[in-house]
This record gives sequence, C-alpha cells and structure tokens, in this order.
Amino acid sequence: MCKAPIEINFSLSNIWRSWFKFRREKRRIKELEEFQYYLEDNLWRLYLDLNKNSYSHGQYQHFIIQEGKRRDIMVASVRDRVVHRLVYEYLVSIYDHTFIYDVWSCRKNKGLTGAIERTQKFFKKYPKSFVWRGDVTKFFDNVKQDVLLNILSRRVKDEKAVGLIKKVINSYACETGNERERESNKLPWNSHWQSHQSNFCQYLPQ
Repeated sequence: MCKAPIEINFSLSNIWRSWFKFRREKRRIKELEEFQYYLEDNLWRLYLDLNKNSYSHGQYQHFIIQEGKRRDIMVASVRDRVVHRLVYEYLVSIYDHTFIYDVWSCRKNKGLTGAIERTQKFFKKYPKSFVWRGDVTKFFDNVKQDVLLNILSRRVKDEKAVGLIKKVINSYACETGNERERESNKLPWNSHWQSHQSNFCQYLPQ
C-alpha cells in the first residue's frame, strides 16, 4: 500500500515559525527592519500568495566579497528567504532520516563543534588516517537543475511542494543565467569538481 505524500504546510502558524527560524541570529539590516516593521501584513500576504498559488520568487541582489579569494554572492529578499526556510524545514522532514550519522552540516543537534570532536576521536583511533575534503566550485551556478528536480521528485510527492520548489530553483537560474555561463566557458556542468586532502573537517554553515 502506497504511503500518502507528506504535504507541505502553508498554514499561517507555520509561516510564522519559518519567519522566527529565519530571523534567529540574523544581522540587523535595513531590508530586515523594514520587513519586520510591517511583519503581520507581510506574512499575511505571503500566506495568501502561497495558498492561492500566486507566489512568485523575486530577484536576487548581487555583491562581491573578498575572503582570501573573490566570492560572488546572490542574496534573495527577506520575503523569499522566509519561503526558503519553510521549504528547508519541509525537506528536512523527508530527508534527514535518510542521511548517515556523520553528515554534520545544517542538521539539528549537529554542527561545527560536533564534527571536529568526532574527527578527533577518529584520529585517536586511527592515527595514520587522513580526512578528505571535497567541494564543488559554484555548485548552484553549475548544477543541472532538471537532474536536481528529478532527484527531488523521487521522494517529494506533494504537488504544492513540487511547484514551490520549482519556483525557487528556477528563480536562481533566471537570475544567474547559469546555462549561458557554462556555454561561454565551454565547461561541462560537473567540471568544477575539486578535491584535496586536509587534516580537518570543514563544516558548511547555514
């Protein structure tokens, strides 16, 4: 017997929870303060848009920072980031139990300190071992989005959730023009794979 799909929760109370989880430990910036000043109206309108299927993802702000190397950052609006948090919490309920124990990034009761302590235990038990760290340069700019959506569709069966996730993913493609960038560079989508050995584990923060 097939299990009923896990439905995404577009209730007003869940949108409020997503707001508080997003807001936690965020720096006080002008856009955040303006959104919070009209918070009830903003969340109510978001509730209506999500439930009427009239929500559309906004544009991204682009800026560059230098942290040893140049990093191009694309930032969604506060409203859209509340939606991102709502989608994140929904996907966690589906995927978290499928991960192995030693996935430490962006999981409840996990994090940088736990990852370091776990690694130190392994080094004490296996002193001649090493840790391999892999990264994908510009993952979100280069990932094949049709493949990503196909992978998500294997577990995400709720039509409302699928529709919203598509809007979020497609919004980034439209803004960054990743297909054009790959063509201009004449590089396959997965050619940016990098790896190197390291004596520590790196945690990717939320």
